[in-house]
Amino acid sequence: MKTAHDTPAFPRITRREGLLTLLAGAMTLAGCGGGGGGSVATVGGGGTGSFSAGPISGFGSIIVNGVRFDDSNARLLDDDGLLHVDHTELKLGMMVRVKGKANSRKADNTDSADEISFGSQLLGPIDSIPSSQTAPATLVVLGQTVQITVSTIIGDGLTLSMLAKDTIVEVHGFVDPATNRLVATRIESKLPANVTAFKLQGTVSGLDTTAKTFKIGTTLTISYAGVAIADLPANLANDLLVRVRLDSNPLTSTATRKATKIRAVEVEVEDRDEAGVEGTITDFTSSAKFSVNGQPVDASGATVPAGLKAGNRVEVEGSLVNGFLVAKMVQLKDENEIRVFELHGIVSSKTSTSLTFTFTLTSSGGIVAKVSFTIGAVAFDNGMTAASLLDGVKLEVKGVALPDGTIKATRISLE
Repeated sequence: MKTAHDTPAFPRITRREGLLTLLAGAMTLAGCGGGGGGSVATVGGGGTGSFSAGPISGFGSIIVNGVRFDDSNARLLDDDGLLHVDHTELKLGMMVRVKGKANSRKADNTDSADEISFGSQLLGPIDSIPSSQTAPATLVVLGQTVQITVSTIIGDGLTLSMLAKDTIVEVHGFVDPATNRLVATRIESKLPANVTAFKLQGTVSGLDTTAKTFKIGTTLTISYAGVAIADLPANLANDLLVRVRLDSNPLTSTATRKATKIRAVEVEVEDRDEAGVEGTITDFTSSAKFSVNGQPVDASGATVPAGLKAGNRVEVEGSLVNGFLVAKMVQLKDENEIRVFELHGIVSSKTSTSLTFTFTLTSSGGIVAKVSFTIGAVAFDNGMTAASLLDGVKLEVKGVALPDGTIKATRISLE
């Protein structure tokens, strides 16, 4: 079994990458019908299990798109397809793709994960950042605008005041390739010594096949002259949604970068009985036919919000059939809405200052979150009281993110 320690970054080709060619052919045939007024997929593919893609919104083990997954027996893969064994690498706000086990989805919206893959959408030095910012805030990384909202998790003790030009940051979030904008769900700083490559996600523009260059955004030019054929998408073209691995030399901001690998953004091609995706509409033909994070959606059988368009952030639920997410529900998401995080775990390291308390909540997978609350500003449920909140007590906590990544509890219940 390969691991992150014994295999080079970007193995030459994965099983999923091989299946993308088959999916591309199926999409071409499906697209021959025109404007998407009818169904582009046939229900009844016989899929098993579930699929969820979106940010981690809670722990115990992990919660994605409102589904609580037991990850105790799940394979954990990074976005290079390398195996990891430490599930504490999963953190609030990270973007993940979760495959559930066959017949494991319960009526209470709990599931058992079979495989979890994780990876950020942007990693590189800050090109520019306005001074004296508080969330919501913006910064520019590798030519892409990053929007930090009131729900963005700021990881590992980082604060906005600590960010400056050429600080290397890793960002998870929702990419709108039409505007080269990324709404951050999590942001962390990285030590230069720990960074061997940069990366970003977006759509190709200004492709020059003679000079072997293209742009993602308006300011960053990417050269792919040194990229092996096996490390290029077969269908590299303008408007293709791609993930690009970049040479990290120089470590500081620059207008040109050398690519080391380019691949089309991954889509799920295996049939799944239950599927949910939260993301940005990256391609739009009609309200019945569009893509979310590159995943084709057939919404011909669902009620969709009026005025749906490219760039909207949505949550889609349904099933995966023949490479299409056949939607039962399409819901618009407000990026300015305060996201409620849900944590399940055991209290440790409880401290207090006056009427404000902080404690660490450790989930069954060993994942740790810092929680704070103030007496009088939190609701206690299910027999819980402030006096009974002691180390070792098992809790369910719901709350919102503070700028330092702490979860400020709004409701605490015994579990």
